[in-house]
Amino acid sequence: MAEFQSGQHPYVNQLLWAVPVMAGFVAIRHAIRLHKLFSSIGYLPGDKTLIGPGSILGLLLPYIPFVNRGSSFTFRYNYDIFKKYNRDIISFFSFYPFPYWFDVHVADAGVAREITSNRIAFPKPIHVYKPINIYGTNVVTSENEEWKLHRRITAPSFSERNNRLVCEEGVRIVSELFELWAKQGNESRVEIEDAVETTAQFALMAIAAAGFGARFTWDDDQKPPNGYTFKALNVVMSNIFYRIAFSDRILSLWQKGRDVRDAFNDFKNYMSDMIETRKQQAEEDRRADLLSNLIAGAALENSEMETTSQHSFGDDELVGNVFIFLFAGHETTAHSLAFTLALLSVHQDVQQKLYDSLISIVTEGKQPTYGDIVRWSYGLAVIYEALRLYSPVPAYPKHAAEDYNVVTYSNDGKNTPIPVSIPKGTHILINIAGLHYNPKYWKDPHDFRPERFMGDYNRDAFFSFAAGPRSCMGRRFSETEALTFLAVLVLNYRFEGTPLNEQETVEERNARLLRWKMGSLTLYPEKLPLTLVRR
Repeated sequence: MAEFQSGQHPYVNQLLWAVPVMAGFVAIRHAIRLHKLFSSIGYLPGDKTLIGPGSILGLLLPYIPFVNRGSSFTFRYNYDIFKKYNRDIISFFSFYPFPYWFDVHVADAGVAREITSNRIAFPKPIHVYKPINIYGTNVVTSENEEWKLHRRITAPSFSERNNRLVCEEGVRIVSELFELWAKQGNESRVEIEDAVETTAQFALMAIAAAGFGARFTWDDDQKPPNGYTFKALNVVMSNIFYRIAFSDRILSLWQKGRDVRDAFNDFKNYMSDMIETRKQQAEEDRRADLLSNLIAGAALENSEMETTSQHSFGDDELVGNVFIFLFAGHETTAHSLAFTLALLSVHQDVQQKLYDSLISIVTEGKQPTYGDIVRWSYGLAVIYEALRLYSPVPAYPKHAAEDYNVVTYSNDGKNTPIPVSIPKGTHILINIAGLHYNPKYWKDPHDFRPERFMGDYNRDAFFSFAAGPRSCMGRRFSETEALTFLAVLVLNYRFEGTPLNEQETVEERNARLLRWKMGSLTLYPEKLPLTLVRR
């Protein structure tokens, strides 16, 4: 025992030698691996932290310098991180999750166009989207021949008839909100505690009505014939993270989990019943909503499909695509609208110009029509500029399927060409905030200036709807929805941020209104209290 305690036991000596030797071997192995990794990309400079955003730990922890970037790092860094390394393509490296988290971030518009237009060399990383394959394969979570099938059926659903329906439903929904305010006795002056909640409810009501014919009211006092309520739909849209992260067994362990589980099951039953009802209707009697268009497209495709085809488009795929339209279109439109309201409340001169441009188009005493919305170029410019400054989605992922070489340029004013090697297997992010704040494409990029979208601008540098073959097919739907809300509101009310107290300065109030947070999926204003005064 004394011999063992004194450290003279032969096994102890061997252990004391073995530990540092093994540690040395591990260190050497990792050093070799890191050398191969960085040499494969030509030692592309960039940001390095201990924890990466691709881990649960990275998403939960706040921003800690050199330790964790935080979930909102792309927007927090915007273009400054690219300026730091004097190039528009940089690397992001983290030691955890093991064995390393490595991304190449692109803020070069030309390279972004090259990557998104080449589906062979840079396919969509489908594994990233598989968790939202909740009800069935859809146009977002499919690739190759299966994606082509979904695209053929879903893309025509976003027709001019449907856009017109979006406008009509949007006018109705906002008008009903005004009627609710009138019933409450505060029509002439309305104080909204948080306009983010207002735009979220509007967006969900609009896409439900124009998407699958479900008309909800602001107080949910009228239910569809089968009893499905707006509250139930809102539970689905607000708790997707829980549905993705936990199985039914785990969700059953607590009340909210059971509510989420039941809401998702009820949604599928509701959609299945609605699909069956629509199929029984004559095609000329169907609404021009997305669901009817999908059913018609699927029926046509299935009638022409060869029996040997490996892919099909049945009711599960119908439900899956309706769900993905809701999922992809709800938060993005709602939060971009909220940022638009925040910016207009801060920039009263732009709000006035927006109103002046609108009354020159809309017939006096009438509600805006779809024809008015299509012609309202300044309204679209305002929405685009809000999207440029506060794009709800901070990045767009791609995957290198082969070794590839691109050329970017320095940002020191010399525009020096910089070759970049992208090895096979590299995870790539089109950094939307980096592109949208890149002064090469946007003069004074931090300024709110809608006029920049009234003339020529670099369309490859505006990425809020992605680009290439897999760009957002619902772009016009979303634009029409947002423009309609904005038109009806601005035509009837002027608005500004509600002061926090008498001591708050205008500068402090404006800064507060433009504070942002990163949710589980999208960027949104932290809180947006507004005061509306009837015109």
